[in-house]
Amino acid sequence: MNASLDINQLPPKQRLVLDELLQFIDEHGYPPSIQQLCERCGVSSTSTIHYHISALKKKGFIHWNPAEKRAISIREDLAGPTKGNLPILGTIAAGLPLMTMTDMVEHLNLSEDLCPQGCYALKVRGDSMIEDHIMDGDIVIINPKARVRDGDVVVALVDQQTATLKRIFNEGHRIRLQPANAAMEPIYVQDVQVQGKVETIIRSVS
Repeated sequence: MNASLDINQLPPKQRLVLDELLQFIDEHGYPPSIQQLCERCGVSSTSTIHYHISALKKKGFIHWNPAEKRAISIREDLAGPTKGNLPILGTIAAGLPLMTMTDMVEHLNLSEDLCPQGCYALKVRGDSMIEDHIMDGDIVIINPKARVRDGDVVVALVDQQTATLKRIFNEGHRIRLQPANAAMEPIYVQDVQVQGKVETIIRSVS
């Protein structure tokens, strides 16, 4: 156990899980269930959350007994949730779907009004959303808990493994993932998992 590890040295995904644990406990006075933690982190697999919780336990940030329900407690010397410190979890395709949520060792320090609780950031790759002023290299803030309506720009997970940034439309018998680029065709699928809605766009200045 490495109890002296700085919280800022955690990988982005573990930092997100820890921040959500801190926020939930601060709001409710008790720890979340694994399923609630999945929902807050925008993760569908409980095994993924188990993996990150186990890593946080090994590093000394939390105490956890997997044999008991809601048996997670935070190391006493940790402060409350860090506001506005948002992990960049990977890249998202503004083009053809690609793998996303790859580990990146970057964080954004933003005001709370720009990053609602539970949000995360992704770096845009491609130009399929340029007519919505989302450019290659921009950073989008994703809210996995936001209500999604037809026409919203979302992170859409296709075939359980590839993701793309598009406007989403439910056409009844199929889902249309619409680019904002007249030179590109929409993507039609039978089913997608929406990983979150774009809340904010941060323009790249590089």
